[in-house]
Amino acid sequence: MRSLQLAVMLIFLAGCSLSQSQGPTSSGESACTSPAVSVPTRPTVTSATDTTQCGVVELEYGLERQWPGAGANRDDLTGGLRFGITQNLDFHWFSSDFVHIMDGYGNRTGFGDTWLGLRYRFLKQTKHHPSLGAFYVAKVPSANLALKLGTGQVDHAIYFLASKDISRLHFDFNVIELLAGRSDPSGFDHDTGFALATWYPLTHRVSAVFEPYGYTTLNADSPAFASAMAGFNYRVRPRLYLDTGLDVGVSSAAPRKRVFVGVTYAMGNFYAFLRSR
Repeated sequence: MRSLQLAVMLIFLAGCSLSQSQGPTSSGESACTSPAVSVPTRPTVTSATDTTQCGVVELEYGLERQWPGAGANRDDLTGGLRFGITQNLDFHWFSSDFVHIMDGYGNRTGFGDTWLGLRYRFLKQTKHHPSLGAFYVAKVPSANLALKLGTGQVDHAIYFLASKDISRLHFDFNVIELLAGRSDPSGFDHDTGFALATWYPLTHRVSAVFEPYGYTTLNADSPAFASAMAGFNYRVRPRLYLDTGLDVGVSSAAPRKRVFVGVTYAMGNFYAFLRSR
């Protein structure tokens, strides 16, 4: 966990220096010290190019149950923090704080793996082209290996992001390259994921989302699969969002079903707090 603490400390120290150099907006207010507003990423697998609001610390958690098949099930409480470093760059820390698995190995409960990442938007959308970005995450193997709650290896994932608004619809598309560490010194297993999320506002508070996604074959234990998710996102306040949904396997190798609920909350603007001090 020392690596996690160091990463968080470095990000916040960088934020301190960046917050001193942010210029004012046309209204006289710094672009990175404006009131906190949530930019939810749940409930999709797909990551949008929109980054966490500059200076804002955002909390995100979800509880899910998955039925992989063959009588097995998995409960997972996953979440963490996101921090907007600049208007186009944010930091991600998330982990499986609680994992319970019942399968052929028996019942096991423990802590899951931890992921650290940076997302960067390098092109904003216009009428003629989408916004584009990249997202890199690395897994810190914190799960209990003896209980088979993780692989015990460091993994890397690179997301290529594209987002576009067309009329009332919003689209997010990802190509995901995953490098999964092996227990032997021969390097990594590799697969490619594809995900497309479509958002449609039903009311000024409720949005429906539909998302097909899938991955190519990773190794002998993880064949290619395809799934589809349908869910809803509800804006309680600009700082607070709730979500729920259902995920079903499309191909035979996909997990059979997954249900989930989640919350996203913008805790406050860290840069504004520093400036007020």
